[in-house]
Amino acid sequence: MPDTEHFQDVLAQFDVWSAVDVILIALLIFATLRILSGTSGLTQLRGALALFLVFVVFGRMFDLTVVNFLVANSATALVVAAVIILQPEIRRALDRLGRTGFSGWFAEGKYDELIDAVARAAGRMSADRHGGLFVLERETGLQDVIETGVPVDARVSPEILAGIFFPNSPLHDMAVVLRDDRVVAAGCILPLASDPEDRQLGTRHRAALGITEQTDALTVVVSEETGDISVALNGRLTPVADERRLRAVLELVLDPERTSQERVPA
Repeated sequence: MPDTEHFQDVLAQFDVWSAVDVILIALLIFATLRILSGTSGLTQLRGALALFLVFVVFGRMFDLTVVNFLVANSATALVVAAVIILQPEIRRALDRLGRTGFSGWFAEGKYDELIDAVARAAGRMSADRHGGLFVLERETGLQDVIETGVPVDARVSPEILAGIFFPNSPLHDMAVVLRDDRVVAAGCILPLASDPEDRQLGTRHRAALGITEQTDALTVVVSEETGDISVALNGRLTPVADERRLRAVLELVLDPERTSQERVPA
């Protein structure tokens, strides 16, 4: 059988370097998907690929000579288009590579700076009775939410977070979205919880619950009236007593492996 013989020929030619070749391609695809996860670039790339497939299918079905010629000779154009579409993601990936090395592409983000900034900002805002709502992106991308706000793209710090929610500032009424060690956007609009257990919750707390019902995001909310700090996860709102307790909760949720290792007795 021709197919069987061809398959056997392929296997006969498969050696160690062929395996290395396959592994490198797999790692490249994995890194690309990880970089694009939750970004608008991934959505745009999907749209471009869908349009390309439409041209391929129609060209084959109706034997369109010009379309088939363009499809067959569009590899270079597609690469250039992909670079243009993914320019922000490529720039961010190269920046991360320069800061963390190759391990930064595959390892989980380091949350120390994020946890410290959120805990300190929330503690300061609680003492001053300044309301605030922080959304910490995890595995599920929040690009739809990010696009409702104002791009910031700044390194996270307590001063930036507290400044965003300073009373009467233009962006203090909405939410801020945080990704790894970056403040991605501020003034973001969140979906409200449809049926919260506590009917007395205000809009800020209902928004904190709403986004956690639809995604795996972690939200931290500071009450403007009482200064109380609460954490929302998986549609449940939990009060925390102070900055120290908030820091412990953030470490437990965002970096559970390191937290469990620290609790193991020597």
